[in-house]
Amino acid sequence: MTIYKQPGSPYYYYDFYFEGRRYQKSTHLRNRTIAHRVECVRKAELAQRRAGILPKKQIPSFRDFAERFLHTIKVERRSNTHRNYLSCVRNLEPAFGRKYLDEIMPEMIRAFKEARLEKQLSPATVNRDLSCLRQILGIAVKEELIQKSPFFGGRVEFLHEKGRERTLSFDEEQRYLKAAAPVLRDVGTIMVEMGLRPGEIFQLCIEDVHIGAPAPYAHVREGKSDRAVRDVPITSRALPVFKRRVSSAKGEHLFPRRVGNGYDWSRPMTELEPAHLRALQKSGIQPPFRLYDLRHTFATLALTVGVPPKVVSEQFGHASAAFTLDTYSHVLPHMQEAAAAQVEALLFESAPKKRGARKTKRGTTHKASREHTTKGSSK
Repeated sequence: MTIYKQPGSPYYYYDFYFEGRRYQKSTHLRNRTIAHRVECVRKAELAQRRAGILPKKQIPSFRDFAERFLHTIKVERRSNTHRNYLSCVRNLEPAFGRKYLDEIMPEMIRAFKEARLEKQLSPATVNRDLSCLRQILGIAVKEELIQKSPFFGGRVEFLHEKGRERTLSFDEEQRYLKAAAPVLRDVGTIMVEMGLRPGEIFQLCIEDVHIGAPAPYAHVREGKSDRAVRDVPITSRALPVFKRRVSSAKGEHLFPRRVGNGYDWSRPMTELEPAHLRALQKSGIQPPFRLYDLRHTFATLALTVGVPPKVVSEQFGHASAAFTLDTYSHVLPHMQEAAAAQVEALLFESAPKKRGARKTKRGTTHKASREHTTKGSSK
């Protein structure tokens, strides 16, 4: 019998294999005997479908399934997210549109990837399309339309994105914010101080900002994933921005949409790219950077000075700490060096050596640590 309870759950789960595929699901039942019957019914259904007694689920084409996927995204996610997925599906359509989901094989995906690269597209652009395709096929597996995704087991590799993120130095940050228009300056300050995404800042309402709390924070209502919903501490440098925005707001949104010569306070702003490009030109910063790099600057500096990756992941609203580590892997060698220096200092202090020698060694270690922090902050 493969019926069990997961830790902390009152319900029984079934877990078994049929034709090499694992079936694991909650029965939503508290009675073990009835839960076992549900498992038996599921096994019988699979056997009957295999024998042709029950009709197999009709496998849709990629075009039809992607259309349903986009409808779900439009209903459940933000408009920007829907636009991004729509763009990816349009890119995937010529190669996979007429294919049934179970006809999409790893070699076909690899051919698509090579064809996109031949058009001189960046690895980041190609990876976005691949990520969209992987998500669509993953949903098809969950709905039991296909047995296994062609991405399973690393059979399709994503491209390496080299040097996409850029970390600003303190001088560059100050020059950029000085050259920025007032709205961009406020958004940029919040990004580099708190690590919020631009879209998350645009969506902030007065009721989301808790300035009077013992530890002021901003509540993010929605985002790219479930973990994007979170409370983010407001730093002392970002606090004046929020106070000014809340006190001057004439509607629910802190960053209203510009309409003609005025503002629509019932709708959030959606665009800052033109203002960002003007600030780059005015500041003369080279090489140029993306607005999103202000967020990356926050993460890089936080990891460099020793903030645990899990804490950074939670503040950023990442899906997992593993994603944070993968994105900021370039920071890890410096973290390892700092950790090694701290362990060395700790071991040296505990060793029975002469007092004068210990002073010299400790002074050297702390000096190296300060140099490392300064070096990391100037990236």
